[in-house]
Order: sequence, then C-alpha cells, then structure tokens
Amino acid sequence: MRRLLLAFAMVFLAFASPLPGQVGNSAANAAPRRYVLSAVRISGAAPIVDGRLDEPVWPTAPVATDFIQQTPNPGQPATVRTEARVLYDEAAIYVGMRMYDPAPDSIAATLARRDFSGYSDFAQVVLDSYHDRRTAFRFGVNPAGVKKDVFHSEDFNEDTGWDAVWDARTEIDSLGWTAEFRIPLSQLRYASGGAQVWGINFQRQVARTNERSFWAPILPDVGGFVSKFGDLEGLVDLPAVRRIEVLPYSVGRLERAPGDEADPFYHRTDLFGSAGADLKVGLTSNLTLTATLNPDFGQVEADPSVVNLTAFETFFPERRPFFVEGNNIFRFDIRYPYFVRGTHFRNDGPFYTRRIGRAPQAGLPADAVYADVPAAANILAAAKLSGKTAGGWSIGVMDALTGRERAPFRDTAGARRSVEIEPLTNYGVARAIRDFRRGQSAIGAIFSATNRSLDDPRLAFLRSAAYVGGLDTRHRLGGGNRELAASFAATHIRGSAAAIQRVQLGPGHYFQRPDAPHLDYDSTATSLTGWASSLRYEKFGGGHWRYGLYGHARSPKFEMNDLGFQRTTDWALQGGWLGYHVNRPGSWYRQWNLNLNNWAGVSFGGERQALGFNSNGFIQLKNFWGAYFGVDHELPAYSPSELRGGPSLYLPTWTNYQMGFFTDSRRPVSFEFFHDMQREYQSGSWAYEMFPAVAVRPSLRMDLEVGPGIAWNRNRTQFVTVKSAADGPHYVFGRIDQTTTLLTVRLNYTFTPDLSLQLYAQPFISAGRYGEFKEVTDARGRGYDDRFYTYSGSEIAFNDSTGRYEVDRDGNATPEFSFGRPDFNVTEMRSNVVLRWEYRPGSTVFVVWSSGRGDFSPDGRLQFSRDVRRVFEAPATNVFLVKVNYWLSL
Repeated sequence: MRRLLLAFAMVFLAFASPLPGQVGNSAANAAPRRYVLSAVRISGAAPIVDGRLDEPVWPTAPVATDFIQQTPNPGQPATVRTEARVLYDEAAIYVGMRMYDPAPDSIAATLARRDFSGYSDFAQVVLDSYHDRRTAFRFGVNPAGVKKDVFHSEDFNEDTGWDAVWDARTEIDSLGWTAEFRIPLSQLRYASGGAQVWGINFQRQVARTNERSFWAPILPDVGGFVSKFGDLEGLVDLPAVRRIEVLPYSVGRLERAPGDEADPFYHRTDLFGSAGADLKVGLTSNLTLTATLNPDFGQVEADPSVVNLTAFETFFPERRPFFVEGNNIFRFDIRYPYFVRGTHFRNDGPFYTRRIGRAPQAGLPADAVYADVPAAANILAAAKLSGKTAGGWSIGVMDALTGRERAPFRDTAGARRSVEIEPLTNYGVARAIRDFRRGQSAIGAIFSATNRSLDDPRLAFLRSAAYVGGLDTRHRLGGGNRELAASFAATHIRGSAAAIQRVQLGPGHYFQRPDAPHLDYDSTATSLTGWASSLRYEKFGGGHWRYGLYGHARSPKFEMNDLGFQRTTDWALQGGWLGYHVNRPGSWYRQWNLNLNNWAGVSFGGERQALGFNSNGFIQLKNFWGAYFGVDHELPAYSPSELRGGPSLYLPTWTNYQMGFFTDSRRPVSFEFFHDMQREYQSGSWAYEMFPAVAVRPSLRMDLEVGPGIAWNRNRTQFVTVKSAADGPHYVFGRIDQTTTLLTVRLNYTFTPDLSLQLYAQPFISAGRYGEFKEVTDARGRGYDDRFYTYSGSEIAFNDSTGRYEVDRDGNATPEFSFGRPDFNVTEMRSNVVLRWEYRPGSTVFVVWSSGRGDFSPDGRLQFSRDVRRVFEAPATNVFLVKVNYWLSL
C-alpha cells in the first residue's frame, strides 16, 4: 500500500508540472476580452411575443453580435450574422434574436417534441442569474417554435429534465429568421433589489453546415461553459417575485393481463383512478420548494431488457420527472472513472433516486398459493428545497416517504391472509456547496438518511437506518483549464444482527472469504461503519495536451446502497491518462484525439485486484464522418467476488477491443456501427457484440431510429453455483454458450410543437446453454488446469425426474451434491406509445399505451425463427392510461 501511494504521489507531481510549451505562451496568458451587454428596462407596454421584433423598443437595446464558432471551425467568426438584444420589466426578461441567413429556404425548421436536440437550426439564450459562474438557465427555440430548456450546474453539467413555463415565438422571413422570448422572472433564481449583474450568453446553431456559434466564445480546447459567459448589466430593482405554482393531475388506467382464472386476486381487466398534485413555491427569489403528493409516472418509458449473470445489481437511469429535475445539485463525486476487470464505479454515489419507490424487498410465506403483490412501494409524498442563499451557499434538500406495503394472499388451506413486504420508509438527502474565487473553487457537504419502520419481525433482514455523510472540494487553476478535486464520505448502517450479517456476507463485501484476514466478520454486529475517498487532478483544456490523475479508496465496510448505489468495496486504486487533442480542422480532418490510460488496484489486504492499460482515439473527417477505437489490456489479478464468498480467484490476462464509426448526422439517412470483442487467452473464452444503427428523417416532423444488436458470449469459466458437501464448499463453474439479440425502435412524429407522438419498442431474446461443468480446486492456481477440475461423464449426470444435475466424484452411486439446470431462454417485448399534448403553457395531456410480454424456457438454444414467434405469441400485459394536469400560477 505504501509503495502504491508513493508511486501515485510521484506521478502526480510529474503531471502537475507544466508540459513543454505551456510556460511563457503569451497568447495563452493574454487577458481575454470582456463581453458586456446592457439590458434596457421597458417603460411602456411590454412587447407582444409574436416573433416579429417590430416594436419600437427593440432597436433601443444594445446589440450582441460578432459570434464566434465552436464548431466546425473553432475560434473563427460565425459565417452568418446573429444579433441579440435584452429587455426587461417587473415581470419578465425579454430576448430578441435576429438570425440572418442568405438561404432562408434552407433553414432547418424541424418539428419535434420539447427538448429536442437533433437536426435543426436553434437560437438559445443562457442566463447565469446567480452570477456564480457555475449555474445557468438555458432557453432555446428552433424556427418551427419547438422549445428547449436546460439547467446547467457545476459549469459543465446539464439537466434536460428541468422544465420551466415560458414563451417563445419565431418567424422566417427574407433575411433569415427571428426569435422572441419572454422568460418570467418567476422561473429564474436571483437576488432581488439593487443593481445586478448576471452572466449571459447566446448560442446559434445552423443545422445544414453543422455550425454552432456563441457570443461569448465557448471553445472546445478551453475548459468551462458557464464560467466563460459575458456579463448582462443594467438590471435594476428586480422585484422579489412571489412564485406559487400548482400542478394538479388526474389519471385513469385500464389494465388487461394474462393470469390464472383460479386466482382469486386475478382480474383480466383492472380499472384504476387516482389524483395528485405537484407544488412549487418560491420561498424567496433564490429558494424554491417543490413537492409532489401521490405522484404517478405512468408516462415514463420502460427500462430495457437485460440478462444479468453477475452477483451485482443492474443500474438503471432515473426517468421519473420529479426526481430527474434538479437532481444535479445532489451529485457527489465519490467515484473512480475506469472500468476495472468487469467492474466500473461510474454510477456509484450516495443518492440513487431509483431506491425511492423500489420494488418490495420481502417475499411471501412458503404456504402462499396466490397473491396480489404490488410492483413498487407507493410514494406517498416527496419534497425538495433548492436554490442559493444570500451568503452564496447552493443548497438542495429532498425528503420522500414511501408507504407500508402489504400483499394479500391465499394459503394452502384456502385461508386469506396478508403480509407486510415493504416497510414504511423515509428517505432524506441534503447537499450544500459554497463557491469561492468567482466560482473557481468550492467546498461542499452531503448527508443522506434512510429510516425504516420495521414493526414486522419478517422484515428484520432489512437495515433499520442508514446514513451517509461526505465532504468535497475543488479548485480550478491554469486559467480554468485544470482542476484539483477531493472528496471523502463515511457510511453508517444499523439493524438487527441478521440485517448486518446480510451486508457482510453479501455481494460487494464477502467478509466470510477464507483468504482475507484483513476482513473482520462479526456475526453479532448491529451496525457497520465505513469510508471512501477520492482525489482527482485533471487538465481538460488549454493547448493540445490533456492529462488526469486519480486516486480512490473505499474500506471493506463502506455501504451506501440504501439510498445510494455501489457494487464493490475493499479497493485502493490509482489511475492516470495522457492525451493529445486537436480540435481545429486540418487539411482532411476536423478534429482528432489519442489517449493513453493506466489503472491499478489492490485490496486493503494488499492483494492485486486490477492492473491494466488502455489506448483509445477518435477522429472526425471534413465530411462529418467519424470513427473511434479502444483497446483494454488487463494483466493477471485476483477477483474477491468471483466465488461469491469463497477465496479470491486468479484471473489471467484479458484483452478487449472496441471500434466504431458514424456518418454525417445532418443527412436524411445516417448510420452508426459499434462492435466490441473480448478475449481471455488462457482458457480460450471470448465474447463479441455488434450494434449497427440507422437513423432516418423522412421529413422535418418525423424521425425513426432502428438499432439491431447481437452478442455472443463463449465463456469457459462462467460461475454457476456454490454447493455445500461433507468435504466443504464446491464452487461450480461451466462453459456457457450464450447468444443475445435485440432490436430497439424509436419513432417520433410531431404534429405541432405542442402535440407529439413517441413510440418505443424492444424485442429481446437471450439464450444460454451450459456444459463442461467443473469446480475450483486451487483458486490461486496460475494455470487453467491448476484452478479447475472438469467433471468427467461418469461424475456428473442430469436426472430427468428431478430436473437437476447430480455430482458423484467418488463413484459410490450417491451424489455428493446436486444443482439445478442453469440453461435459460428469455424472450421479452417491451413497448409503449405516448401521445403528448401541451394544451396550454405548463399543462399537458398524456395518452399512453404500454405493453409487456415475456416467456422463459430452460432450453438454452437460440433458434431465431422459433424464438421470434415466442416473443410475439407470449401473453401480453396491456395498459392504457390517460393523464391530465393543469398548471396554475397563484
């Protein structure tokens, strides 16, 4: 461990020193131009928002022009002229933009759903109303009137789930097109009263030339986004606007599903109705309270299908609007950036909103025959407070309460009973960040708490309480092109001895490992405390050379899965990368980069768990076609999780190859292709997957994406099970021949900017057949035959009457143990259609049809035509839903 930390420190110092050509560069050190625009207060009637900009007040406002390209020719003047002006009154900010275009008939006015980011011209204004150079509100519109709004945080991050209530109109004429915005002050956050300075920028996108330009330049080789904005002056005596918004909703749902007619809880057709409301209250001009009562998320797209053969859960991104909007404030970076030996830490964090309203965790009693099991815990209410205090603290607080869930069931005696399967649970998280040095430095803290009401002894396997506390800091230097960041988090969980045993013996911990004396398993413990820390130093802008250094450690007892997400613990990791990036066009290319990476990790017991290298690159040609590649090479290491609680297993050298290309997305038809191959040379195991995709845009109101995929997994060392016998545990592995195929289809059709139709469908087939069964004889053996003993035909047999494999190694006709047939054939089809109509600003009608069907067979062979028929012949669960909400501003 000391040698690892010393090596990390030496490399850190080497990279922290300036690279050749970085010292004495007068161009880099020259003072940047200051971009300043003055807003004009309206003394008479406010402009009519119609997109024409013909009111006499508009020419009185100073103009922002001379935009600079970000792409395709960074730093060069925009090829077409853009002008922007700003007005304001006591109720709103008004922005007028004139986009000159010599070919008005070529303006791309795509009709699409709100927040569309595909092929289209766009005009956008971005307001840093806090003037903290870290956060901003972006409002955009395309020539067809399609709106886009985004909340920016931490300088770079984007939250496209943020939706404000504002207005914009556009008009195409002989000079090009115009856009007129009205942004209510109630939708922004700012300090009221006195003279103010806000940050501001304007952005224009010309689709046919793929040109993106800004008033205050945002260049790809210079770090920062919000921190590079210009200043908006002239704002005087802005009022503290009272903001009370209520969004009541009602929903009706009809569900038809297959089932057993003998099941007393089964109804072929179920009708359901509900109502609730969202509430948004501006406590001050800087702080907003948002709440939801009895929320319904029936319009949210389903998660994709997946077959998970690992010991760890699958991460699914959040899609529910209440939890997506404003979630950036709760981001706390305690991750490690690299994919290490089949494990990555990129999704790890103390706040994973999918825990709120999760599927019930308790099962049914053994004598249950029929049951009515809720799919998820009901969210009774949730609230969050966000904003910025007068002292400069950015804060976010969220609290959610999920109900106690019970499942009625009919037992073997015919009696009707019910059992609690999920306790009443409260989830809370608080985050605070304080900026310094005009947003270039910051300190922050986070605290989360999960508290469960465990009245039923059956639920004693759950933790009664879980807490996470953390501190983080960052410091920009080198003109904002380099950043040093560090974080530390501690976790504490409480519960019964059974609950804490479940954590210690479960995936990610495995304290029972016989070869890990540094792990302290305590069967009587009723609490567990752990910690994790991260250190990062990166140069992400300025010049061609880029680099980064990373350090990360997490103790074996670290556990944040009650409200957060993590897979593994017991790591001390370091990593670094060096890259050369060219972002300005050459004679035949537009941009390219080449990067080299290295990572290494050990356990707290000093056991090497990872050591690898990577090279990757990217290039885009003058015709906007591009390609990328990556090669990972992992040296031998030991896996503490492969045997699910057994000793660490030696993992031989492994190599992964990736490559892909894409065509010009401006064209009506564009393609992308990605493939990935993995090879483990000692055993001959391999895996290959490829995902072609085509995007078709037959008109400016319709787009279609079709993405087939196929993957083959031929792994000779796939874990099967652990079985106990008289002579101890047997770790059974096998060869798996797995084939997975899928097709993802997305269709978007827009009737008007406020009325759109979206379709999503994904048929999915995955089949895996096992054979060549074996067991681990020496987990640390370097050779394949040293580690594994393969059962002969006389030592293992399948018993048709029991449906199990029986192992008899001593030949006495009495099996030492048996295990179930692991073969599988999974077919699924998930689809939904959503009609969305914003019938007035902020008020929406959703009409949704969703369908899910699936089948399972122990036949591990994939027969394409047969399995495709099974996909569509399987009984389907269909849900038809209508949801209506109405926005009120009080």
